[in-house]
Amino acid sequence: MVITLELPFVQPDPLQGYVRRFGDLPAWFDELSPGTARQLARQALRRGTPLAQADHLPG
Repeated sequence: MVITLELPFVQPDPLQGYVRRFGDLPAWFDELSPGTARQLARQALRRGTPLAQADHLPG
């Protein structure tokens, strides 16, 4: 007999991950929508470098 345990998959919060890895969020993060802020935090974590203000400007 095999007993399995199903655990819910929980996405880690990218903003908390950013703070843990790089320190405080940039001051200009307050100006962003929550979705954009999370997306940029994920991007920074993938790149391994903190965000610069130019990262959220339209290209």
